[in-house]
Amino acid sequence: MLCYSKALKDKLTELNKKLTHIGDVAGQLSTRLDSVASTHVADRKTTLDDRSVKFQSRLHELSAQLESTMDDHSKFTQKCQAIETLLKSLPAEESRLSAVNIPVVEESVSAVKEVRVKLDNIQPDITKLNKLGGELSLTDDDATRLAELNKRWEFTCADREKEEKELEDRLGELKNLSDRCHEWTVFVSGVEKETAELPVCSYESLLEEQQKLEVDLSNCSLLDIVAVHLY
Repeated sequence: MLCYSKALKDKLTELNKKLTHIGDVAGQLSTRLDSVASTHVADRKTTLDDRSVKFQSRLHELSAQLESTMDDHSKFTQKCQAIETLLKSLPAEESRLSAVNIPVVEESVSAVKEVRVKLDNIQPDITKLNKLGGELSLTDDDATRLAELNKRWEFTCADREKEEKELEDRLGELKNLSDRCHEWTVFVSGVEKETAELPVCSYESLLEEQQKLEVDLSNCSLLDIVAVHLY
């Protein structure tokens, strides 16, 4: 395409040189010919000039269109490279759903959110790129490149959205587990405190208390025992 543009400009340069030469020749002939022949030469020169103006105008128009198309192709290539570079720069996905450390999972959630912000910011460029690709006559290679880029983009966006949801679910589970563990710790600490306030008894003292109770029971009549249970 660049070669074609250069060829058009070369044709314009060559045409202008030939027109200049023809004008010089016509001027020289006019001084040597009679008025009728000189008028005929002048008329032919005018006709040629008119055709030349129209032809140059058409060449300029084609050249402008061609340069515009070249600019659009250059923009297309630059946008493709920018998006491909962004996708390559994204950190590799690492599943951290097995982590039990809440700060680590929170850090992972923040990292994924930052990636999604980058993707959201570049989404308008993807839209412009597809619009530009639809307006251009893409080569087979460029069309394939655009199709593959769209697939990678859609996969990346969906994958990071899924990753964020899974990490947030995991974070919720860990926080719920942490709250339950805290409640259980508080309960156990309370039980330990109450147990610590009880008098310390040795095995021997407990045995003596049991024996004393057995002696007291043996000294009671059956009637006394029944009375105790009744009252």
